[in-house]
This record gives sequence, structure tokens and C-alpha cells, in this order.
Amino acid sequence: MIEFIDVHKAFGDKVVLAGVTLTVEPGSVVFIIGKSGAGKSVLVKHLVGLIRPDGGEIRFEGQAISAFAERDFYPLRKRCAMVFQHSTLFDSMTLLDNVALPLRKHQRLGQAAAREGAMARLAQVRMDHLAQRMPGDIGDGLRKRVAIARALTLDPEYVIFDEPTTGLDPVSARHVDALIRQLSDELGVSSLVVSHDLRSIFGVADRIVMLYQGKVRLDGTPGDFRASVDPVIRQFVRGLAEGPMEL
Repeated sequence: MIEFIDVHKAFGDKVVLAGVTLTVEPGSVVFIIGKSGAGKSVLVKHLVGLIRPDGGEIRFEGQAISAFAERDFYPLRKRCAMVFQHSTLFDSMTLLDNVALPLRKHQRLGQAAAREGAMARLAQVRMDHLAQRMPGDIGDGLRKRVAIARALTLDPEYVIFDEPTTGLDPVSARHVDALIRQLSDELGVSSLVVSHDLRSIFGVADRIVMLYQGKVRLDGTPGDFRASVDPVIRQFVRGLAEGPMEL
């Protein structure tokens, strides 16, 4: 289980998180939502040590990680992988070698064994037939699927997705949604997803956590959000999350 307990973060005079508390249960799909600048990406990057909190505590499987030294995050990052908004594949390497890289680097596998493992992960996301292509030869949606395959190579228990469907066409976005749901349903992997995509949010999430003005506005099921009479929640549900939210 992942726990954020009264987490605070500011950048200069700008307060981004003002006491956020939430949990991510094993095997669940939790979406973090909110307007731009609400602190969604800032929150999840705390989990892998890319950002450190000003106050509060973050616990991973019961262990406090907020004060970890950088080296202490290395084993945690194998258990909690991150798929960034931009796929961050190496343009000079084939898709197969991109996915094989963590196996060679972290598990010290030889090239043949690493490629065999990588092919299995590419098959999982239905990209094995394009294994020898270069990242520049395929579209954004397919690159995102390869990035997910790479994140799975070390068998993580949790995967963080930062805006996984941003910039994708509707068909590609729904393929990514299906992969996120599959990770939970078939592999028992927990997903923590930062998103603005309403179709993803209401089609995939077990729980939704909305951040607003540095705090959790509502933490509940998709049904809870649809039934909410909170004007801020209703505005977001209607697809107006980027409009004026001064309430």
C-alpha cells in the first residue's frame, strides 16, 4: 500500500500541496485529477524521489520514504515504475532494445536473455510485431505502449502514469486505457494515474482523487463523483476542468 499523509509542497511563494492525504491499495487503479497546476504530477513524483516534500510523510508498504537518500530510492523504483507523459524512448535504439535496456542494466542479463524478456513484454502490449522498428517510425500511441512495456520489465507492483493519454488520438487513448485496466485485472498491478481525460477517468478508475487548492476535494468512486453536488466537482465532471474554477 502507498500512503500520502498530510503532504505539503511549495515552490517559493507558490503553495502546491497543502496537506494531501490519500492511500493506494494493492491492485487498484486510482486516478488523480484536477485543473492544471493543481499539483497532480508534483504529488506522484514524490513517490519515486523526483521531488521531496516540505512536510508530511509518504509511506511505501509501511516504510517511511520521505527522508530517503537518493540511493535508497533505487530498489523502490524497481517496485514502483513510472511512465512519463512523453514516452522517453531512446531514438537510436530499436523498440526491442529500448525495452530490453532495464533488464540488461538492472538484472544484468545478457543480450539474448534481455531481448527474450523484452519480447514477452512487447507481446503483452501487442507490439512484438514491431520490435525491430525505431521509435521515430511509429506514432505517439504506439510509443506509449512501448513505454508501458519497458515499465513492466522489472515486474513492478505499482506503476505511475503521468497524463498517459495526452496528445493521443481517441483510438490510441482507449488502447492505453485498456492496458492500464489489464494490469490491475490480470497482473494485480496497482496504477496511480494523473489524467485530465474524462473518458479514461470514468472508464478505468476504481477510485478518483480530486486535488483543488492544494487539498483533496473528493476521494471516492466514479459513482461518487457523478453524484456529487459540489459545484467544483460538477464543473469538472461536465468537462470544464480548465475553465474558471473560482468557487
